[in-house]
Amino acid sequence: MKKFLLLAVAAILVAAMIPTECAAQKKSKKELKAEAKAAADSVAQLEASLVDGVEMTFKYTDHNFGTMESGSDVSYVFEFVNTGKADLVITNVSTSCGCTTPEWTHEPVPSKSRGSIKVRYDSSRIGSFSKTITVHSNASNSPVVLSIKGNIIVKQN
Repeated sequence: MKKFLLLAVAAILVAAMIPTECAAQKKSKKELKAEAKAAADSVAQLEASLVDGVEMTFKYTDHNFGTMESGSDVSYVFEFVNTGKADLVITNVSTSCGCTTPEWTHEPVPSKSRGSIKVRYDSSRIGSFSKTITVHSNASNSPVVLSIKGNIIVKQN
């Protein structure tokens, strides 16, 4: 399956590289070579990711804060290990709502090393919540979806 996926991506990239007669007249040999090199690099990077089995492994992908008072620190750190053979790179972390803010390891995480994604929820919002955090990386199991939930009540005086 992985070989088929790799071949399909390579075929698409090569097909996209074949210039039409009109476009070929507008591009120099140097530009065409640069585009071919970029495509080859993309294929090589995808192949390395598949062959090396870069994988992001979390101990927990869900966290329940329970009931907390407004104004409390509602944050949690999801820790992961790069269980692959090559460096793991997180390319983006997105949340299902602007009320949730992620912070993550921006440097490449070497094989067998740990990284983290800290998630903070805006505790000024009263009521129950359930949010997702989507982690995009070069791992074979990307994207990984994390989730948080809880209930915020009015602070007791």
